[in-house]
Amino acid sequence: MNNQWILYGLTCPLAYVVFSDLFYRKIYNHLIVFLLMMVLANVMLFFVDMGSYAGMNPEQAGVQLGLSLAGAAGVLMVGMGLFLIDQMGAGDVKLMAVLCLLVGGDNQVAFLLLTALAGGCLVFMMPLVRLIEVKGARHILQIAMSFPSLNIPVPDSAYTKPAAAGLPYGIAISVGAVLSLMTPFTH
Repeated sequence: MNNQWILYGLTCPLAYVVFSDLFYRKIYNHLIVFLLMMVLANVMLFFVDMGSYAGMNPEQAGVQLGLSLAGAAGVLMVGMGLFLIDQMGAGDVKLMAVLCLLVGGDNQVAFLLLTALAGGCLVFMMPLVRLIEVKGARHILQIAMSFPSLNIPVPDSAYTKPAAAGLPYGIAISVGAVLSLMTPFTH
C-alpha cells in the first residue's frame, strides 16, 4: 500500500490529538469523523488509481479493505471492553479503530505494536510530560486572559497540579500511527 498521502493528511489531525489529549485529556468526536472521511476518501481514490490502494486490482483492494475492517472491528471490541473496566478512554479506543482503517490491513499489527512501545516510553517520560502539561497550561491561561473574547478553554492543570492518574495515550497512538506509516519494515 502507498501510504505517503495518508501520512501527510494525518499531520494536522494527529497534532491536534496530541495537543487536546495532553492539555484537556479529550479526543474530540469531530476529529474521529474527519478521520473516517479520510478513510472513505482513500477508498474512493481506488477507483481513479490513487491513494493507498493505487496499483491494486479489485480483488487485492477488497482483501486489504476487508483486513482493515476486521482489524478495526477487533480493536474496537477489545478497546470497548477496556473502556468498560476503566482502563482506556473512549476517545482513545475510537482513535485506534479509525487509525487501523487508515494504516491498512498489512500495517495494523505494526501499528498496534509501535503504539504499545510508544505508550511504554510515554510512561517513563511522564514526569517530563507533566511538566510540559503544567507549563503549557499556564501559557494557555495567559493567552486566554489576554484575549478573553476568544473564549479559550483553560486546562485544569493551569490551576491545580495534574492528577497522577490519566495517561494521555492519544500521544502514543499518534506516534504509533506515524511510525507504522513511515518505517520501511512495515511495507
